[in-house]
Amino acid sequence: MAGNQRKIEREERREQREKKHKLVVWILIAVVVLALIIMKICEVNVNSIKDRFTDAEGNFTLTEGVVTDNFPFSLDASQNVIVTDFNNMLGVLTPNSFTVLDSKEASVNYAFEHGYSNPVLEAEGVYSLIYDQGAKNYRLDTTSQAVYEEESARSILCADVAKNGTVAVASASKEKLCDVTVMSKALKELFSFSVSEGYIVDIALNDSGKELAIAVVNSQNAALVTTVYTYNVGGSTEGKAVQLPSGVLAEIRYSGKNIWAVGDNYLGVIRKGEFSSVFEQGSINTICFDFTSAGDLLIAYGGYSNSTDCKLSFVKSSGKVKNDISLDANIKDVSATAGIAYVLTNDEIIGYNYKNGEEKGRYDNNDSVKSICALGSSVYTHKQSVIDKK
Repeated sequence: MAGNQRKIEREERREQREKKHKLVVWILIAVVVLALIIMKICEVNVNSIKDRFTDAEGNFTLTEGVVTDNFPFSLDASQNVIVTDFNNMLGVLTPNSFTVLDSKEASVNYAFEHGYSNPVLEAEGVYSLIYDQGAKNYRLDTTSQAVYEEESARSILCADVAKNGTVAVASASKEKLCDVTVMSKALKELFSFSVSEGYIVDIALNDSGKELAIAVVNSQNAALVTTVYTYNVGGSTEGKAVQLPSGVLAEIRYSGKNIWAVGDNYLGVIRKGEFSSVFEQGSINTICFDFTSAGDLLIAYGGYSNSTDCKLSFVKSSGKVKNDISLDANIKDVSATAGIAYVLTNDEIIGYNYKNGEEKGRYDNNDSVKSICALGSSVYTHKQSVIDKK
């Protein structure tokens, strides 16, 4: 009796399971039919959906057909193009426009036409400063929106932006030779003075915007002399003077408390109010250089103009040379990221660990590539009117 009862119970449980299974099957069939009806109404191509999730061998995949980037990215010009690391994105300045690109997908994060005849770009942190050198207009933007556009009283010689959005502008002067104005991102004037010692050829702010340096050129005994004056923003208008070696100054730039002075035939650091030479005047011929995120310097140089016997030196902001890499090539550009220095030559791009000189890889290249920009684990090239990704 008990055995028959257990058999009956087992049969009932089996029938219940079968009913559940049939219900699930009918639900699935109903869902598929409904989906087909909806796709028919919306004119969705089923085969195209299948193709998007099928690889070249006919296997199912979730990655095949997904667009990973839009490189090469087309530009509105081929000449006078600047590509720089702008807060882990690509900042691209052309004679017509400025564009902020997502470096992974080449999608446009922000863009505008500037309308300047001689645009110059400075970028620090999330702020970009574009000014019309020789004219009066300049504008401050972030990676995603405009902050302001302003006009100086007279033609702009040079300008710089700090990480907090503070802007310093050197312009021609009505009464003296040059005027300097420092403003907050809210256009509040923080500091201003005039210069009569010579003409300002470069200007630099430290990260906080509280320290300022200007490079002034004048003539002494029929020779051009460059002097750097440093100031505390909002303090005395009498700057501390440091004379640089003879030669053409390429750039002054703050790195912590120190100031880089990169010349066409010398390299040095201004530290505690004194110039400390790294490479003596006349000992190098500077080809190109780039700064690391830590404020150190990578400089490529030869013994003479157009030399193919070149060196790439990694120099700490203290002025100490940490490593030299010799290259038997004509160097066109250099760009640094995350411990790697990429060197552009006529026929290839070579990556080096700039701390120990170890070669990390090579990319084939042709002479049409004009410049490179290293960002993250990738290197981007500018050639003709496109930006491409290696």
